[in-house]
Amino acid sequence: MQGLCTHGLCMRALDEQRRREHCHLSAADDCRYLFEYLPGSWGSGTVGRLIANFKCRPTLAAAHPARLHFKECAIARIAAALRACACRAFVEGATWVPVPPSVVPAESDYDDRLARTLDRAFTGYDLDLRRLLRQTHSTRPDHHGAHRLSCAALLRVIRTDVQALAERPPRTRIVLFDDLLTTGKHYRCCEQRLHELLPRIPVCGWFIARRALTPMNHAK
Repeated sequence: MQGLCTHGLCMRALDEQRRREHCHLSAADDCRYLFEYLPGSWGSGTVGRLIANFKCRPTLAAAHPARLHFKECAIARIAAALRACACRAFVEGATWVPVPPSVVPAESDYDDRLARTLDRAFTGYDLDLRRLLRQTHSTRPDHHGAHRLSCAALLRVIRTDVQALAERPPRTRIVLFDDLLTTGKHYRCCEQRLHELLPRIPVCGWFIARRALTPMNHAK
């Protein structure tokens, strides 16, 4: 892709070695990321703190002004990084789809941080930001415990919002946006759902950070 790097920042593509660290991805998947973090560094180090603040639950942020401040700062920093990494032509040529959160909108911990970040990052652009995907019910976030939902189970609760899709035709590509790339499970399920209705439109993935399994891959 053209126009992904400006001002010293870039969305880094997964090479073959890095792709093998995400078991649900294949060589055909175009997935890119800003930062890396190592297992065990959650909440520590620059990237770990950034992501932990970004993912702070809305009810926790609402109850603690300092947590809310750090969450908003994380959104602002990530938005600025995204804007620096994408030229306007690339942004306006795509339909941007946030990966749906694990908590559904009817619940108090529903978090629209991904959509808010894209909206802030590309303010002033002709941004086609659409919540084309949703979960039928809330699920336990993967980072909250050792038990993780299987790919098949996650696929069963993800649906395409046909009404949102019918508002206008999607653009020439779809960018799935998520905060963390671990196994690639959420990307795989969302990409499958989109391709069921839009088989001819290419889908790529943009991630704020990826889990790196080896220290040699860790971005300082």
